[in-house]
Amino acid sequence: MILIGNKMEYIFESPDGGKTVTRRPFNGDISERVVIQHPKKEEVEIKQQAYRLLCDVDERVIKMAAKILDIGE
Repeated sequence: MILIGNKMEYIFESPDGGKTVTRRPFNGDISERVVIQHPKKEEVEIKQQAYRLLCDVDERVIKMAAKILDIGE
């Protein structure tokens, strides 16, 4: 760990492009990582449902639903 004055220096990492953020002490071992930001549980569940919808429903039906919702094709 590196202390500058009374301040600890950290490395911030995100293995999934910014959805989950971890930090660990500079030069610290990966086992010292602490998660400081998680994706919201509701957002993850909605994405899972959307994926299942895309797998289970015909593409034409999804496009028609998009038009109904006025979000385009």
